[in-house]
Amino acid sequence: MSQQFPPGSFPPPAAQRPPDSTNKLLGYLLGGLLIGPLLAVACPLLGLAIGSAFSTRANDYDGTPIGIGVVAGILLPLLLPIPFLTRPATRPWGVGMLAGAALTMIVFGGLCAGFIYLLSQGS
Repeated sequence: MSQQFPPGSFPPPAAQRPPDSTNKLLGYLLGGLLIGPLLAVACPLLGLAIGSAFSTRANDYDGTPIGIGVVAGILLPLLLPIPFLTRPATRPWGVGMLAGAALTMIVFGGLCAGFIYLLSQGS
């Protein structure tokens, strides 16, 4: 039988727990330092491998499948975290993954530009 309260009174409020900041910090750190950079490295390589598999003798080893695979692999690390951004509980993970992938891609882009510059210097 449910507990009866006198008219005009309300049950005591349920004990509220303080917000759990450990999950947020864990999401930001693991997403930004591990998962995001892993996505930024693995997805373009996977896109290159899949695109290379579709570039066969039948299409005269055309580079179009490779290009599509690489472009899809570059966009995928930036698109995968978006569903995590929609729910407040998973938002720190999405922000961490997006920031980690973006920063990794910026750093690798700078390294690539440096290597291209160095290789273009003829001796």
